[in-house]
Amino acid sequence: MAPADMRKEGSAYDLTLAIGILAASEQIKVDNLDDYLIMGELSLDGTLQPIKGALPIAIKAKDERFKKFILPNENAKEAAIVEGVEI
Repeated sequence: MAPADMRKEGSAYDLTLAIGILAASEQIKVDNLDDYLIMGELSLDGTLQPIKGALPIAIKAKDERFKKFILPNENAKEAAIVEGVEI
C-alpha cells in the first residue's frame, strides 16, 4: 500500500485489501478504482463491521479528491455530512 513510508495499522484496511486482491486477480471487475476510498473491517465470517473515525476520513477523502467513499453502512450517516464525496 502506497506510500510505503506512511504508517498503516488497524483493521479498517481489511475491506480495502480484500477488494484490491479480488480486483487484481480479476475475480471482480471494478472500473475507476482510483476514484474510491474504501475502508471497512472484515469479521472472520466475512461480515463488515463499522470503523472508527468515519467523519475525519471522509473529510480527508474530499481533500484528496476521492469521488466516492465505500464504508460500512453503520458509518454512512456520519460520513455523509461531508459534501462532495459520494457515500
